[in-house]
Amino acid sequence: MTSLVHTLRDHRDDVNCCALSQSLLATCSGDKTIRVYSLQDFAELRFSPLSGHGYAVHCCCFSSCGRYLASCSTDAVTKVWSMCTGEVVCALEHPARSPVRVCAFSPDARYLLSGASDGTVALWQVPSKTLQRCSRVSEGTVLACCFSPCGQMFVTGSSQGELHLWSLNMSSVYIQREAHDLGVNCCQFSPKICIDDPGVKFRLASGGQDNQLRVWIVSQHATAGYEMTLMFTLSAQSAPVLSCAISFDGQLLVSG
Repeated sequence: MTSLVHTLRDHRDDVNCCALSQSLLATCSGDKTIRVYSLQDFAELRFSPLSGHGYAVHCCCFSSCGRYLASCSTDAVTKVWSMCTGEVVCALEHPARSPVRVCAFSPDARYLLSGASDGTVALWQVPSKTLQRCSRVSEGTVLACCFSPCGQMFVTGSSQGELHLWSLNMSSVYIQREAHDLGVNCCQFSPKICIDDPGVKFRLASGGQDNQLRVWIVSQHATAGYEMTLMFTLSAQSAPVLSCAISFDGQLLVSG
């Protein structure tokens, strides 16, 4: 059984994304703000709401340590905020000034991805606040991105329906795979890594406009390279799958 624990009604427009750390909940909205709450009592932190984006905020995500929160907006800027002070650590403007739809930290928070409406993905180095690379990955809008738990590769998904598996420095596309006929809305790696001689396996979930949630096995072999195999498809939803998440132990998958 599940039960409603609390309802938050502080945003003045649609809530586009929510993110959890071990102690905090963050929400972002079309009202241009990000709000941050304590998970202990759902009290809003003293520096919340976080303001500074010029247009709607589409996505927010915590670093694995919980010290930083990233947000991205139609204003083409991805901001990194300190969760100690609420101050902006850096503001990263997308090279083509295209609206940024999604962002994701690497597991060690050293790198940050930002995916844009023009089909490009920017890879930023957070400590130096510098752009490492920006490449066009799709003819459509980049709506999803996530790092593997090892941090050595990442996946992007777009409105064109394909998933791409990239090397960390974006010098190589390991895999290009048609995933969802009407577009990919979300993707997420399981935190668990399976060591399977002679390689390593990861589980990846993706959700699409086709109302389907799919789970893939991404295999990394020392000699054979990379493979992406469809494990199963869940078709229980009657509307597009807009978000998905996998539990820390890798045993539960949730979609909405």
